[in-house]
Amino acid sequence: MPVGKPIPVIDLFAGPGGLGEGFCALGRPAGIPRFSLRLSIEKNPIAHQTLELRAFFRQFPHGKAPAAYYEYLRGRLGRNELFEAWPQAAAEARREAWNVELGKVDDRP
Repeated sequence: MPVGKPIPVIDLFAGPGGLGEGFCALGRPAGIPRFSLRLSIEKNPIAHQTLELRAFFRQFPHGKAPAAYYEYLRGRLGRNELFEAWPQAAAEARREAWNVELGKVDDRP
């Protein structure tokens, strides 16, 4: 059976992202994910920080997150330092995790 592209997922009212994590954790036997979390929207800034951090983590292959990620979790590295060290992963995480309130005008492109 041919392996297709992952199914895109949009998570509205995402909170800290449990639903999205569940979709992302479900894989195929070949290691290719069944779902791809494309957008998470949350208005609470604290929950959004978790969403963005998990989106950052998922930019790396399974088991290949940088050591700096774990240093951040231990409180030994700042969030800005982490994101500056991995700018492409940080940019992708920011594209995925939005801190906005639905129904309000946003100036995102």
